[in-house]
Amino acid sequence: MALRTLRARRSAFVGSFVALVCACALITACGVLFQSALTSHPPPERYRDVPLVVVGRQSLAFTYGSGDGKNTEHVALPERVRPAANIAARLRAVSGVGQVVADVSLPVGLAAAGTEIPTPDVVRLHGWGSAQLTPYRLTQGRAPAGPAEVVVDAHLARSTHLRPGSRVTVAATDPAPGDYTVVGVAAPHRADPGPAVFVSDAEANRLTAGLVDVFGIYPAPGADSTAVAKSVRPVLRGLPLTVRTGDGRGSAEFLDVDTAVENVVALSATFGGISMAVALFVLAGTLALSAQQRRRELALLRAVGATGRQIRRLVGGETLVLGLLACLPGLAGGVALAWAGRAVLVDHGVAPAAMRLDVGWIPLLVGAGATALTAQLAVLVTGLRAGRLRPAQALYEAVVPPARLGFGRFLLGLLCAAGGIGVVATTRFLTGGVLTAIAAGAVLLLLVAAALLGPLVARLALALLGPFIRGLSRTSGFLAVANSRAHTRRVTSVFTPLVLCTALGGTLLFLQTSRSHAGEVQGRDRVLADQALTARQGLPAGVVDTVRATPGVTAAAGITPTTVVTGGSDSYPAQAVTPGDVSGLLDLDVTAGSLADLHGDTVALSTDRAHGKHVGGLVRLWLGDGTRRDLRLVAVYRRSIGFGDYLLPSAVVATHTTSPLIQTVLVDTDPQAHLDWQALAAAHPGLRIHGRAALASAEQQQEDLGAWTNYLLVALLVAFAAIAVVNTLAMSTLERGREFATLRLTGATRRQVLRMVRWEAVLITVIALAVGTAITAITVVPFSQGISGNGTPYVPPQWAAALLGSGLLLALAGSLLPARAVLRSLRTD
Repeated sequence: MALRTLRARRSAFVGSFVALVCACALITACGVLFQSALTSHPPPERYRDVPLVVVGRQSLAFTYGSGDGKNTEHVALPERVRPAANIAARLRAVSGVGQVVADVSLPVGLAAAGTEIPTPDVVRLHGWGSAQLTPYRLTQGRAPAGPAEVVVDAHLARSTHLRPGSRVTVAATDPAPGDYTVVGVAAPHRADPGPAVFVSDAEANRLTAGLVDVFGIYPAPGADSTAVAKSVRPVLRGLPLTVRTGDGRGSAEFLDVDTAVENVVALSATFGGISMAVALFVLAGTLALSAQQRRRELALLRAVGATGRQIRRLVGGETLVLGLLACLPGLAGGVALAWAGRAVLVDHGVAPAAMRLDVGWIPLLVGAGATALTAQLAVLVTGLRAGRLRPAQALYEAVVPPARLGFGRFLLGLLCAAGGIGVVATTRFLTGGVLTAIAAGAVLLLLVAAALLGPLVARLALALLGPFIRGLSRTSGFLAVANSRAHTRRVTSVFTPLVLCTALGGTLLFLQTSRSHAGEVQGRDRVLADQALTARQGLPAGVVDTVRATPGVTAAAGITPTTVVTGGSDSYPAQAVTPGDVSGLLDLDVTAGSLADLHGDTVALSTDRAHGKHVGGLVRLWLGDGTRRDLRLVAVYRRSIGFGDYLLPSAVVATHTTSPLIQTVLVDTDPQAHLDWQALAAAHPGLRIHGRAALASAEQQQEDLGAWTNYLLVALLVAFAAIAVVNTLAMSTLERGREFATLRLTGATRRQVLRMVRWEAVLITVIALAVGTAITAITVVPFSQGISGNGTPYVPPQWAAALLGSGLLLALAGSLLPARAVLRSLRTD
């Protein structure tokens, strides 16, 4: 029966089919990206030749509860977890281990003859003993032996014309860069690990204070690598270390890849969840409209003896078949969308270039299954109502649509509206990123309320707008208002996708613009320093003292970004600052305590993170490498957007960051002084001098990079909702051939009918935009209160005009184009 109905009424199901294809494509794309992120492992470059590597476990586990309620959560650690140097002796004692090689990587700057040597990537310094891990082989000269000798990689030597005997300046961790003599040139074998220089093991040990990043293990002759790895694991038990083999060695080399991959996992999971919720909403409206258009058919089936259960099975079967048919183009479109999405994510630095697209059967099956399940859930209410009607009632409603809302629908609508407003009210007591998730949930509740109470909202809006429209157009306007009043359920089905487009798009868009604007304002007010010194590889801590001693400098401090973990899956951006008074460099808008007390085992918190904490109390946290610290709270500050929620003394995070170098040195100068940084720039290759505006702009760029993912989510969801708007309007208009024919027979001209349709589209748009704007305001205003304290969201006029204008254009296009097609096909004689 379902198959026969689909064959006989193909045009009636086109709109539902399009909605299912779009939903399937969106869900499948999220699934493909999710699997691609999980299965992507960068191939090893630096550690290509060593079978096993021992590295830190880059995650921290938190266990809560006990028994059946026990739960363990893992949070990624962005800073390198390093093995202790004395682990090497224990590893050498393991049966089957032939050789243990320590490796450490230090970013450095290079110069020759006082000129910086440009390189596509940051140059890494290693001890010569670790060259065999790739392996590097000497092509010229000899290995470094003395403290001032260096070997450069072959590509670097070719591009800069370096050869044995050349002199280079290496800016590492010493306060003043060192002069080294090139004693050899080495080329990597079947690998491309990036630009590198090698010094003697003793010199590398001195420059890095004995730190070790990785231990490479070579099995003894005749020993099996798998067996050796199994023997090594008991030695590492109880330590935050693990042994990696195969492609896992690449993860030990590229820490940022794991972090980026986790971002893609979180992003695709979020996209997928929201996409399913939006798809459920859109499909429910589309399928409900399809069922309304088939009232006569369903009523006739009830009248000739079909039971309610048979009607429900018919509607469910039709939707199931339609969903299965939509899967093929939907899955293909999802793969194409995932491919395009990966390219965009890589271009914007959100996903690593090493992430390949993994189109496995699991995301395709999940996409198809989720689409079918979503469609069945969406049609559930429609099928229940269609099957619950008595035959006589079904025939009556097929001719005269019900004017009143059912009590159950009315009550459920009120409950959803109250729930949405209640959820929004909680944002008064919350701050930070959790607000976005809460706002999205509130929007969905309010959208459901708008859909359930739609006929009531439509009648109220028509009562208010009707006289105005009739005054503007006595004939077409009158017909549009009368027609809309007689078919409020159809009006509801049509304006609901437009409300979705406006409310969800406006909320997500203006949440982000409000946060970005608040970050821009805070960044401009936060930075007091006149200048900032940076280098791509970082600057040694000793540069701060050098800068302070420069005539004309009144204050200087170094800051370095890091991450703090507070338990569970919560991690927050932080900054580490060198000792000294920063009041003349940064204005963080301190509300309690003083930043002058930020020394020793202390911490300052943003107001977002300071709830329930008091100055003088202890704050437990975990540093970026998983080291637990209990620190005394000395200050609370407001201006944290784009800066960080935790401010720590640099001594607290020393040896707990991937690089021991400082990222930025803030400098405050005497207005009358004329500083010349040329000598410092010549001594430190890669040194850059920025003004205050440039520093604030750099902070905003980092904030905008995170905002970009939210804009991508908005674009995808609004595109899906826009398709749903046009699709629903087209479905509604194409089924009005009998109505248009009646109007033509009673004397209405073709132009009058089109004007009526245009006025209907304007009415629907005004109602939808008003409801969508109200929902947006309800959710965005409390969010703005949470991030800026003033409750005034930042709504760029051009974005608001684009959102509202596109809604009107979609409504007009979705109504007028199908109406013209229907009128052309009419035969009124």
